[in-house]
Amino acid sequence: MSFKQTNENRAHIEGLIHRFREYPLVLEVRHASLTAAEVLRWLTELNVGLCNIDQPLLGRAIRPGSHATGHVGYIRLHGRNYKEWFSETTNARDRYDYLYSKKELMPWKERAEEVAAKTDETFVVTNNHNLGKAAVNALELLNLLNGLKVKAPAPLIEAYPQLASIAVPLPEK
Repeated sequence: MSFKQTNENRAHIEGLIHRFREYPLVLEVRHASLTAAEVLRWLTELNVGLCNIDQPLLGRAIRPGSHATGHVGYIRLHGRNYKEWFSETTNARDRYDYLYSKKELMPWKERAEEVAAKTDETFVVTNNHNLGKAAVNALELLNLLNGLKVKAPAPLIEAYPQLASIAVPLPEK
């Protein structure tokens, strides 16, 4: 089943928005029809952010973007594990088993800066969580954004040697 832009689905989303209006809201959807210009205008009028996602680009999947339709900006990196994304035998651990390269993170650094320039606060979530990969990519992205060394657990640096040049081991307790 695919959640596309239809009048019924927009009414459902609007009902949820009104129900949770007291909270800062961001809508995460996967179908490209929900990034059409009229949907972006509608979300802007409602002051609801649109989650900018990275995922395998299959069919009508949302493409990477830097949309800012509310006062909260949000980016979520799911990984690009094409082989496991829709496999019938895939579990969540396998689907999100992906380590971004620095080259793949650079456009997301730029998108995060674009979104942050247009919003009051911006969140970037790495959801490629298998075996600490989300933590590794979050630390790498933080380093790309601020140019400073990051603190990381020593076992993570040992497991992912690419962190050695950008990370300082946290003191052991």
